[in-house]
Amino acid sequence: MRSVHLGVLAALVVVAGVATFERPAQLADFDPSRHAAFASTWNQRLHLAYWEKWGSFERDACQAMVDAFNESQSEVFVHYVNTSEVDRKAMLAIIGRDPPDVVGLWARNVQPFVAAGALLPLDDLMRDTTLDPARYTPQYLAIGSHAGRVYALPTTPASVALFYNKDHFAAKAGALRAAGLDPERPPATLEELDRYAAVLNEFNPDGSPRLMGFLPTEPGWWNAFWGYYFGGTLYDATTDQVTPDAPANLDAMLWIKGYAERYGRDRLLQFRSGFGTFDSPNNAFIEGKVSMEMQGVWFPNFIRRHRPNLNFGVAPFPTARGVPGPLSFLDADVIAIPRGCRHPEAAWRFVLFAQQRGLEILCRMQGKHLPLRSPPELFRQGHPNLELPIFEAVAASPYSFIQPELTVWQEYQDELTRAFDHVWNYALPEGALTGLSGPAFDARLRELCLPEITQTYAAVHENIQRKRETEAARNRVRAQRPAPATADASRN
Repeated sequence: MRSVHLGVLAALVVVAGVATFERPAQLADFDPSRHAAFASTWNQRLHLAYWEKWGSFERDACQAMVDAFNESQSEVFVHYVNTSEVDRKAMLAIIGRDPPDVVGLWARNVQPFVAAGALLPLDDLMRDTTLDPARYTPQYLAIGSHAGRVYALPTTPASVALFYNKDHFAAKAGALRAAGLDPERPPATLEELDRYAAVLNEFNPDGSPRLMGFLPTEPGWWNAFWGYYFGGTLYDATTDQVTPDAPANLDAMLWIKGYAERYGRDRLLQFRSGFGTFDSPNNAFIEGKVSMEMQGVWFPNFIRRHRPNLNFGVAPFPTARGVPGPLSFLDADVIAIPRGCRHPEAAWRFVLFAQQRGLEILCRMQGKHLPLRSPPELFRQGHPNLELPIFEAVAASPYSFIQPELTVWQEYQDELTRAFDHVWNYALPEGALTGLSGPAFDARLRELCLPEITQTYAAVHENIQRKRETEAARNRVRAQRPAPATADASRN
């Protein structure tokens, strides 16, 4: 045997020896630099793993909540394990029968995890506590529910609203008044938003944008949901059909397409290429390249970090004329107990804390509102988010909405994203809209684009409904399979 082979063999022996004789790190391993305050109770505590996904100041807020729990008693110690791709890793761990004790998930994870039998139901545990379902904002509780049962509870909720640059409004006060608009207030309808934007826009001599009053593609995070602001929905529970091609959704896409064609797709693409990342001073709104934008309750944190003197306002995002509001897309991070958790009672004890005192720590430090119908008055006092009342109001509105409660939601959203991109980039005949404006522009745009938009979203309907039917058929087959024989039965 050549010496190189002997060297490789020796290395393998060393690795195998280390793997055999070196004990892997355990949760209960004491770290004097991190755990000194808990030295006297360390060995008597039950140690739990809580997997969560946040970074930056949001991670620090979660750690503060966990620290408060650990300091509040001496029987349980929760280890906050910050991890990327928490949903994928948690599902693999559950399948491998080695899950964390508690896991933080995104809203989009709940329905697939429930369908896979990966989460423990929590409603029975809630009954003997202060966690009455009536204490929660209904939409936020619905995010973690399925078929009348609760499988995950909201931690940090999110609503969205209109952010607008007050200095831009003031600089164009005369032109806004001349257009019949009030520079002292934000637009109340989408029709008004378009008129404000047209006045606020600024262009370079070559016609390229220098400043845009509004861009429906910035930041582009909610492109699937524009139809709700026109009175549409994406799912009809009465017919159990997805509804991407409902008339209101098609109207929304015509509105979107109007921006692409009115201001030039290529010019807008080049303009957007100059925007910085979200969490930076060169964020489009923070830098002042966009006057109005849909953003979430978290956004004031980033504005005040990167441009603390920015003179901005927040208001409910406008809806199309005749559509009731205020209206907002609502989202939430959730906390759950994985099926197969080794210590479900202790895990519930932490979840209960997280839903009581923990919520106030977490949401205050992350600059967010509470997912509750009646937040305590003390929570508002000294809260870092001065715009909190707007986000609380839109979250409490009966017109606000959450993503459809579908196990195929991720596939549905992906299809909607592709459809949006296709419509935005769909090329019209050269010169088809040249010289047109106002109602004439809108009528010609509808004539040219509505057939393509209708066909595109009808295809989304067909594709997703087929996926749902395939899933339902698979579930029926699975339900008809006989239960596996027990060990005693197999011996008979």
